[in-house]
Amino acid sequence: MATASRVSVQEYLESDYEPECELVGGALLPKPMGTLEHMEMERWIERLLERYEQRGLGRTVRELSIRHGDDVRVPDLVFVPPDARLEGGIMMAPPLLCVEILSPSQRPSELFARCETYHTWGVANSWVVDPIGKLAWEYHRGAPVRLLSESDSLGAGERQIGLSELFRQSQFDSTNS
Repeated sequence: MATASRVSVQEYLESDYEPECELVGGALLPKPMGTLEHMEMERWIERLLERYEQRGLGRTVRELSIRHGDDVRVPDLVFVPPDARLEGGIMMAPPLLCVEILSPSQRPSELFARCETYHTWGVANSWVVDPIGKLAWEYHRGAPVRLLSESDSLGAGERQIGLSELFRQSQFDSTNS
């Protein structure tokens, strides 16, 4: 994929990009376009995390830009602490959790690499979810990636989602319209 000339963080923050882009090492990297399954999974995880919002543990935000130095990444979902520090709508401190949802144009290894970046930025917990293959991985800072079985739960501190709940048949059966 060809990239345009280098962009400063200031120029990036003052511009709108279609499709949405991230800024990594001065280069603009377009985010893959989400599918219906991707967007439904985003919404479903957000709903499943609401119970932790109601307990005052933080809040779930879709597509929130996170800045670290001169790089800006945009995870599919983040769970941010109640006292999250934002500047101009950009997260300036590590969220509690980053969630990446696999798109058909991506490989899991690409998303694991993104999680590694989040970990170097101070994010302790990352999840990678494949809504079509009905697979989920936990990737916590300092630990190996772990593919979960259907009886497991995704965990991030107090935040837990069982895979049976995450992949409820009625939610993502493409034959249902």
